[in-house]
Amino acid sequence: MSQSSSTILTESGTNELEIIEFHLEKQLPDGSTKTCYYGINVAKVREVIQVPDTTDYPNAQPHMVGVFSSRDILTPLVDLAGWLGVPTKAELEKKFVIVTDFNRMTNGFLIDSISRIHRISWNDVESPSQFLEAGEQDCVVAVVRKDKNLIMILDFEKIIADINPELSMEKYDVKVDRNVDLNQKMVTKRNGKTIMVVDDSAFIRSLIQDTLSSAGYNIIACKDGGEAHEKLMEIEQVATTENMSVDELVNAVVTDVEMPRMDGMHLLKRLRDTAVYESTPIVMFSSLMSEDNRSKALALGANDTITKPEIGKMVAMMDKYVFGE
Repeated sequence: MSQSSSTILTESGTNELEIIEFHLEKQLPDGSTKTCYYGINVAKVREVIQVPDTTDYPNAQPHMVGVFSSRDILTPLVDLAGWLGVPTKAELEKKFVIVTDFNRMTNGFLIDSISRIHRISWNDVESPSQFLEAGEQDCVVAVVRKDKNLIMILDFEKIIADINPELSMEKYDVKVDRNVDLNQKMVTKRNGKTIMVVDDSAFIRSLIQDTLSSAGYNIIACKDGGEAHEKLMEIEQVATTENMSVDELVNAVVTDVEMPRMDGMHLLKRLRDTAVYESTPIVMFSSLMSEDNRSKALALGANDTITKPEIGKMVAMMDKYVFGE
């Protein structure tokens, strides 16, 4: 598996990605099994291994099998089927582990089998809201149709936050952050500005929205790059019709990278190719923001990047680019 090629696909604005298809074998009441199809972005995967020996961890969260050493890093092993509520066979010797590496954390997820890598366009990745009303508690961020099967792309950030809440961005509260200016004058100043927030995870989108709105900013929320692009083109039309400047309606964009329909890098590229958005502040907020990926985002025209655990930097960064402070 080539980490570099997958990174190029995800980050260069080509609107393509590679996903690993894996399976859980659901045990049905009549004794038969049903294969459940899931996927994860290759860029988030360090390796796929056989189930290692694990050590019990005291007072562990539910669905945490134990911990093991992955390249000298203490790594929790999560029973993914248990967390999803999918009953599977208990024999660990027949299972595998996907070891992930993103948000500056390493985690292992227990699965029944690994299938193959698919190279696909984000255009072919559907939003789950086309299948159901995706709320903040939903753990599916996208769906891919392959070989007559529906592959569910899981929200691994949400799963990790649920398993280990101490590491979750939910712990951050802008109202108690002494580094953020929350005096009434500054909050009122932010009240006159609008930021578009783009993320396919309702969980993450809500956290960003709450953080920025608590500081005073107005928010336009979008569930993927496609929806964001459509709304921004509509805003451009409104501005033209009303003889207004676009920055009277939207002052900055915060976007994820990997999203259905149109990824964040492709959205960035499309906006920078549009005259009215060529100078709009755009910040990439992603779990995949390595130094290499940051360089690619900046080369495509992003003003800055944040890695997803660092939500505490969000308000100050918006102040910097919206007000030049």
